[in-house]
Amino acid sequence: MRALTLLPVLFLAACTSAQELSPIADPRDRPFMPTSDMPIPPNVERAADTEGCVGDPVAAVSADLPDYPARGWSRGLQGWSIIQFDVAPSGETADVRVARGVPGGSFDREARRAVRNWRFETSETGLRGCVVLFEFTQGLVRVR
Repeated sequence: MRALTLLPVLFLAACTSAQELSPIADPRDRPFMPTSDMPIPPNVERAADTEGCVGDPVAAVSADLPDYPARGWSRGLQGWSIIQFDVAPSGETADVRVARGVPGGSFDREARRAVRNWRFETSETGLRGCVVLFEFTQGLVRVR
């Protein structure tokens, strides 16, 4: 009986240019296939424990919605995130925090990142205690 000898195989990445390597495909390029039901949205006032935006009324200059998280998309997950934030007199958001989120994780990170990038008109006092609910459902993001 002969012994089977396995020789190690060495892959040389240096032999291939970076352009020849295929990038990892974004799961959001495929249709969204839900594997979970949309969690029941909460009573925002109770979940965030706030009195609403207090301060000078200001208009948003830019307020893009968050991206649907690639991880949630590839798993067919749906959820929501409640984000609380303040608006500084300069118009930048401040103290951006997650009040509550289901299932949390990447949904909360995307929601928090989007609100951090929001910009508002300048004002004398800014705003404090603002709340927004993002729903991530059927591959779409809605604000409520």
